[in-house]
Amino acid sequence: MTRTVLAALFLLCPPTFAIAQDAVPVGQQDPQAAYDELVKAFNKAISDWQTEARAAAEKARAEGAKQLPAIAMNPPTKEYVAKAQELASQYEGTDDAVRFLGFVLKNARNERNAVKKTIETLALMHAKSNAIADVLPFLASGVRMGAKKQVLDLLGDVAENHANSECKAQALITRGGLMLEMAQNDEERKAAEKDLRSIAAITKDEALLAQAKDALFEIENLQVGCKAPDIVGVDVEGAAIKLSDYQGKVILLDFWGFW
Repeated sequence: MTRTVLAALFLLCPPTFAIAQDAVPVGQQDPQAAYDELVKAFNKAISDWQTEARAAAEKARAEGAKQLPAIAMNPPTKEYVAKAQELASQYEGTDDAVRFLGFVLKNARNERNAVKKTIETLALMHAKSNAIADVLPFLASGVRMGAKKQVLDLLGDVAENHANSECKAQALITRGGLMLEMAQNDEERKAAEKDLRSIAAITKDEALLAQAKDALFEIENLQVGCKAPDIVGVDVEGAAIKLSDYQGKVILLDFWGFW
């Protein structure tokens, strides 16, 4: 089964939201309760979609179809992204809006305009807010949807100008990770490494330092030309084997499993 098929069948981003809920005046609706309701409804809709998509895919395979039905490729995100935008606008300019903007970044699939507008709003109104740290890791969706410059500009602003060290560190981790993922040459990889190494001088937060350490391990050990980490395992007959036993030989490693 191809990766595209697997992604379509196993996409697990928690939608039938009570869109028809009675309108509540701004200031009277609890933002956390509204967010929790949005997430709960979104999760249910995704679960319902997954069940229907799997059933449709199994039927298509049984009938000998070569392609998955359209439903398997189209999770119902549009309605919930729009609702998150609506809620963000209710709390415009406040930290309460950030959680809903983060929902858009985290869960949008084909809503390019919504993601771009969200990044613009974060840059314009929330770049100095402590709440922005929670949504920075989800900015990768903006790169995927054609807003690479806006994403990097926002991360740069937070990394250089934010007053909170944890926010600065999160911005550096996110930017370093994205730059490493997109790197095409040694210069770009070194720029990513610089971001990641600078985090230790900014924060003592163990979780943030662990993220930076993991990314640096990739730079130091998993780039083309690096010595591969020694892998220990057993062969089909149960005998212990090590990758280093085959040093100097051409090795093909095939990782697979049942999920």
